[in-house]
Amino acid sequence: MKLPRFLSVSVAALAGLVAMAAVPAWSERLDAAFLLGLGRVPTEAERVAWQGRESATLAELLLLQREQLRGGAVERQATVERAFRDAFGRGPNAVELGALPADFTYATLLQELVARLAANPEEYRAVLDRVYPLVIGRAPFVEEYAYWKAYQPLPYVLLVGCVENWGRRNAPGLMVTSGLPVISVSSDRLVTRQVSPAVAAEARRVLGLPPLVEQSLALARGCNVIAPGAAEVVSVSGVHFLAVGGERSAAK
Repeated sequence: MKLPRFLSVSVAALAGLVAMAAVPAWSERLDAAFLLGLGRVPTEAERVAWQGRESATLAELLLLQREQLRGGAVERQATVERAFRDAFGRGPNAVELGALPADFTYATLLQELVARLAANPEEYRAVLDRVYPLVIGRAPFVEEYAYWKAYQPLPYVLLVGCVENWGRRNAPGLMVTSGLPVISVSSDRLVTRQVSPAVAAEARRVLGLPPLVEQSLALARGCNVIAPGAAEVVSVSGVHFLAVGGERSAAK
């Protein structure tokens, strides 16, 4: 049956909108797969090479990243370096390199390292001692060590983002860190990628973060930063975004 002309146009227009919507969703999902899989964004060449997988879920894309890490020594080493620097603000030592799991992604390795921080208060204190001089040019105050003990341990990279945002909001005349731990998607020190709620929900499931539908106080505050250890971190304006370390997050 032949459709009326105006209905044909409407159907074509709708199909075009659906196609346009699919492109950003794929781009977001691919970015998320690289950020969680390797701790970095994909290159333009990699974006081309990964075409044809648009129907894959984020979990399926991360399985492919995991397989590539098993077979690529150079990328594997670079991912290990990123995970350690984002966890501790330093690279791994020989003992730590010898104790690596056989199978990992950037995100799973960083999760293990965050758990290590939770079990080692002195190591977490050393991370704080790296963050404050880098971001605001001084050592943490005694009250600031106590402030961070009230929250679950954060990896170095998220602490950098939080102290950066606190410094922006309270400059000049910075006193003692207070308020909620907050990071902005426009952070100058982190690599961030904003994603839609749908892709954010996929990424949260992968990381084991509270789901978006959970009506918890933390989510009501806008805890929409997506990264290992980020369950209590607030996103400015409630923006959903992934975050990893950038060049300006490296400790001096």
